[in-house]
Amino acid sequence: MGSEHLQNLDANRSHEPVGIPLNRPPGTFSPSGGEGRDEGVRFMENQMRSKCFFIGIGLSPGAVPQHFMALGRELARRGHKVVILSWPPRAEIENHDGNPAVWSWPSSRPTRFKDARFLHKLTRQYRPNCFVANFAAVNVMTLVGALCRVPVRVCWHHTLTNQIALDAGGLRTSQRFQILRKSCLFRLATHIVANSKASADDSHRVYGVPDRRCHVSHFSLPDPRAGDVDLNGFQADTHLVCVGRLAGCKGQDVLVKAAAKLKSQGVPFVLQFIGDGPMAGSLRTLASDLDVADRCQFLGNLSHETVLAHMARSAATIVPSKSEAFGLVCVESLAVGVPVVASRVGGIPEIIRDGLDGFLVQPSEPGVLAEKLALLLSDSTLRRKMQQSARERFLSTFEQGRVIPQQADWFEQILCAA
Repeated sequence: MGSEHLQNLDANRSHEPVGIPLNRPPGTFSPSGGEGRDEGVRFMENQMRSKCFFIGIGLSPGAVPQHFMALGRELARRGHKVVILSWPPRAEIENHDGNPAVWSWPSSRPTRFKDARFLHKLTRQYRPNCFVANFAAVNVMTLVGALCRVPVRVCWHHTLTNQIALDAGGLRTSQRFQILRKSCLFRLATHIVANSKASADDSHRVYGVPDRRCHVSHFSLPDPRAGDVDLNGFQADTHLVCVGRLAGCKGQDVLVKAAAKLKSQGVPFVLQFIGDGPMAGSLRTLASDLDVADRCQFLGNLSHETVLAHMARSAATIVPSKSEAFGLVCVESLAVGVPVVASRVGGIPEIIRDGLDGFLVQPSEPGVLAEKLALLLSDSTLRRKMQQSARERFLSTFEQGRVIPQQADWFEQILCAA
């Protein structure tokens, strides 16, 4: 099994959360309230009782593992048994008696036969009702889940195919084989969850997933300002930040070119790149060649808390991606009340409202990007309005206390229908 690197919504798009028809008399359940709601709640409680969920997610630092741990804790709070299957193996995080329980896969990535054997053994022990597979765990969990007849098998689709192609300079033969293999495995899943409508479109177009089996669910963050935490300290009117892996699909080369245009226009700014990756060297060279090395700071990888602090002290977060499945960096910026200037690609327009929370621009156009950055840097009134809008957008749409219960509701519904 090879490597796999391979959510609220407006009513006008084709991919909406799938309505799950429950096996019940008509009129007994109304998720939005009204007549029959009390009977519906009792029906759901009787149907659900206690179920068992296996969630495959690598518990490394970051917002995505944090999201799935929050989902696991919410399901456990509702009386279900939750088992987190993490990688790489780390004895210090294992807790086989907790709820959620935490087990480690035998391999550094769960892609080998011994991982399938390990999962089969745990499946016989816990008798799970639902598998939730992410990233490298998708292959083994989907295959073992189907063989063991686990009733609900959910695969999370995180990455757009053209992101992979952009990073690799085109799809290689091995990657085309992985797409074919993933298409076959997706047929064994009962549900595909896409992290954006763009990912849902990708799963349909590339992997042949029918709309009825695809559900869109956005990622969330806990409120970094909860408990009156002041992340901002001072906010520098001339600081800009770009957070992400330094890779082809992320478009940092376009941002360096935009920085050169800003400098030539006499706009004062400091641009911080947070992250590392294969393009780190070439980006430093480009900054030097365009005479903006004095304006560009490459800070490397930082802790999540430090990243949020840098964002909170910036005038704007820039996301110049050429392809992006969701754009969690955008949510992080909204969470600390900082506007975003981002490419109008993939799932980003599902997060950022152009002219309200920031600006959306066409990808790979440094001139347009520089124009929007100059406007935001020069207009403090506009910047304050966007800061307030960004914070409100986060609290209403992406704050973890809102999103996680909705996702837990969906999982309980599909288990009732299974």
